Amino acid sequence: MQQNSPKTLVILGATSAVAIAYARHCIEKDGAIRFILAGRDETKTKTVLADLVGRGADETSSVVIGDLGSPDEVERLAGEILASAPAPDEMLLAYGLLGEQKALQASLPETAKLLETNFVSAAMWAEVFAQCFVEKGAGHIVIIGSVAGDRGRQSNYLYGATKGALERVAEGIAHRFAGSKYINVTLVKPGFIDTPMTDHIEGKGGPLWASPEKIAQVTYKAVRKRRVRVYAPWIWRYILLIVRALPVPVMHRTKM
Repeated sequence: MQQNSPKTLVILGATSAVAIAYARHCIEKDGAIRFILAGRDETKTKTVLADLVGRGADETSSVVIGDLGSPDEVERLAGEILASAPAPDEMLLAYGLLGEQKALQASLPETAKLLETNFVSAAMWAEVFAQCFVEKGAGHIVIIGSVAGDRGRQSNYLYGATKGALERVAEGIAHRFAGSKYINVTLVKPGFIDTPMTDHIEGKGGPLWASPEKIAQVTYKAVRKRRVRVYAPWIWRYILLIVRALPVPVMHRTKM
């Protein structure tokens, strides 16, 4: 009797802490998944692959190496990924730059790099897999966004702008496939995540912070329930509801 092929999950930004946690959680819940791991650092990406295979991932899992955040590289890398997995079941977009607001304000090249990495290339990847899933007739796009995209704030408005713009893309693709039972989009909006990317932030810890493992658990549940948008953890939904509702004069008296 022929066995079913394992589920194929493409991860863009496979060395991120959230991506690793999500991949491990999927193996724990679903068993021998086939991964196509895409990342810029070959050594780190292959180390992640070895870890996942050691945990039970399908042995045909593989890596694709390149600069995912470069718009000029998206078409070429997409060709490599889809050659390895012509009919993937799910795509997780988990790469990005955080940047530092004051440094970005002082450097137009750094601002351009942030916009290209977090929004332009990410939107292109979303469209690549939207078309891929149209051709297959099924698939799930999962995007790691941020609560920073909910309202412009002086502390991180350039980063927030990239996440807000990407959210509009995710919303639009979800609306595009609203009549389909088989093509889905899930946008995950974390708050503060305790990762090396946030080591420079003072006062880490507390109820507003979450581990990569917690974000992975929330993401997994949201994907299985076919949620279009989810805050991670849930408390951010209500925090941002208040922040978005603040009148401009009140907002401008804050230091957020």
